[in-house]
Amino acid sequence: MKSPYKVRHITPKVSLPDALLITEIRLVFLMLSPAERSFLHDSLIRSPPIRPDRRADYQFRPLEAKTGFLPGSNGSARIRLMDGSECIVSVKSKVVITALESALIECDVDISGHRDDSNYVSNLKYNLETVLLENFPTSCLNLTSKYSYKLFIDCIVISHASYPLGLMSLACYLALKTSRLPLLISEVNDADIEEQPTFSDDWDEARNLAEMQDFHPPISIVAGLIGSNILFDPSAEEVQVLENGLLLTWYNGKVISPVSNVNLATNSKNTNFKGLSPHLITKSISMAQKYCGDIVKALDSVIDSETNAPDTIF
Repeated sequence: MKSPYKVRHITPKVSLPDALLITEIRLVFLMLSPAERSFLHDSLIRSPPIRPDRRADYQFRPLEAKTGFLPGSNGSARIRLMDGSECIVSVKSKVVITALESALIECDVDISGHRDDSNYVSNLKYNLETVLLENFPTSCLNLTSKYSYKLFIDCIVISHASYPLGLMSLACYLALKTSRLPLLISEVNDADIEEQPTFSDDWDEARNLAEMQDFHPPISIVAGLIGSNILFDPSAEEVQVLENGLLLTWYNGKVISPVSNVNLATNSKNTNFKGLSPHLITKSISMAQKYCGDIVKALDSVIDSETNAPDTIF
């Protein structure tokens, strides 16, 4: 089947689908008046929906992405959206004794304007960390029979106008896919000897995490529901009139659990919130199954363009 994404050439070396179009546009978020909310609701409930930025229902907002710019980390990524939302993710590794660790991945989330112990931040951290813990192939982090790498993922949302989990998830995908770990040069089987792992001093020999095992990190998709329509990556204006929201998880070429319900309009006076029908859940999963593969390909094209591009100042 022909891909629904059209390709535009942004530079001679970079081409991305419309779903992840690189741009420098900035918009100012304003609370809508009752008349504006009514007009927007009527526009989005149509078939097909008429979105304020003219996106199709499956399209993400344009973004700008950069990877591998933090020298003190094993992997890093920054994503900026057209509305000014921005997220930075850093991945760092540490050698640990496997038997003493309950998990080999630890996430920390910092949202500008919110306390670290608030329910809002705690829920975002839980959703992000749970998906990674349940679907990350930790076998690729094992060094020897005693030691393993432990990954520390720091996610900082500098600014956001709408629910930021999708933004955070895309940034984590890019950071993990570009993470590199030092090459082990000591004995792998150390069950009967007291020897700590020894690594190569040559960073050029470091192994890319994604190459150790054909690994595609899971991504979370935020979908807004209004009428019988599903809107991927709803904007700050759209969440003010949505009737419900879903969090979908895409991993290894398919939609996986959890698929959870979420109120995306926590910071607005949205009076349209309604219950969730099984039909809309099924439709959302089918829509994600159809388009998420192209979204992952677009993210991978960002990594490829960064890998092939010459070193420049960030």
